[in-house]
Formats: sequence, structure tokens, C-alpha cells
Amino acid sequence: MQNRRKQVRVSIKAHVICIVNSRTMRGISRNLSHGGMQVEVPDLKMKDAVQLTFRLPISHALVDAVGAVVWAGDRRHGIRFNYIGEHSQQSIRQFIEEQIGR
Repeated sequence: MQNRRKQVRVSIKAHVICIVNSRTMRGISRNLSHGGMQVEVPDLKMKDAVQLTFRLPISHALVDAVGAVVWAGDRRHGIRFNYIGEHSQQSIRQFIEEQIGR
């Protein structure tokens, strides 16, 4: 089977706070790329706008991002980043490079 992904994904297990409208949910990340992440959290729906906050392992850098749900499973959801600050982008880039270099 051909991999249709445009960006490299790395495994990551981090606590994620997801805010949709006025609801705050806690979940766990499963993988991360420059453009988005997979999270395990209940009650997200396709096209939901989500504000995400999580810390990267090792560096403990705080990442804040805004994204949208682009696919949904039972409890796992794919979120594409629509906005992420430069510092958070740089932290994610460094984390991914460190994980690939292992």
C-alpha cells in the first residue's frame, strides 16, 4: 500500500487540551507532523475548529495551535493545523528532526 502522506509523522504521547467553542476536553496525542496531529479524545466532530495546547516530550516546549478536525474515528481524530505560532513551529520541527535522527 502506498503512503499518501505529504509530511513525516512521528509518534508522540503527550497530554493535549482541546477547546471547541466553550467545551474543554483532555486527550492524548498519538502522532505529530508539521501540519497536524492525531489525538485520542471523545466528542470531536468533522470540521470542528479546535484550539490545542500540549507540551513536547524532552524539551517540554509548550505548543499552542488552532486546527480543524479533518478525519474522525471512534475516539481518534486527525487535526490539521490552521495556525501555529513561529516558536511552536520551530519546537515541532526540532522535535521531529530529533525523532527521525534516532
